[in-house]
Amino acid sequence: MTVTRTVEPAPAFGGVVLAGGQSSRMGTDKAALPWRGRPLLQHMRGLLEQAGAQRVLTCGPDPEVQGLPDRQPGLGPVGGLLTLAQAQSDGIYLILPVDMPRLTSGLLRRLLGALAEAEEISCAMFAGHVLPLCLRLDETTRAAIAAVAGQVPRMRSLRALHAQLQGAELAVDDDERRCLVNCNTPEQWQEVQP
Repeated sequence: MTVTRTVEPAPAFGGVVLAGGQSSRMGTDKAALPWRGRPLLQHMRGLLEQAGAQRVLTCGPDPEVQGLPDRQPGLGPVGGLLTLAQAQSDGIYLILPVDMPRLTSGLLRRLLGALAEAEEISCAMFAGHVLPLCLRLDETTRAAIAAVAGQVPRMRSLRALHAQLQGAELAVDDDERRCLVNCNTPEQWQEVQP
């Protein structure tokens, strides 16, 4: 007897790299740091393409890529999401920081799967990590992003947005956790070198 298995196609999604920060702790533009022979921004955009993103955008100033400059600078990652919410149509978006070079397309597909499996989930992240973030952009999430963006700085965070949307948190093992390391300082950058 032959058993056939139906494989559900992955939902269409857009990719976003958050690259609007000042890189002050790094002392140089993180997006331009070399990673495996190309700028880190290009590496991160490539991860989204490998994961199947139909379109990849960059939130931040970069004239060489399809970018969305922050409409309200100084709001951090929430400002990037606010710009995305104001400029893009409804849909699913995978949102990455520019400074996470060990991230894999497999981990991104896990996040995407969390939203694909349950319509009621608006966002998903890995336990202990606010980025990468998978977000279902619609009227409800737009309102939540705007509400969080309007908060005082200490309340204006991706964690607050995730809590407001009652998002999913995916467990990670130690190997996966090593892929979710942000590089904010020269020392952290040296630690992740292959």
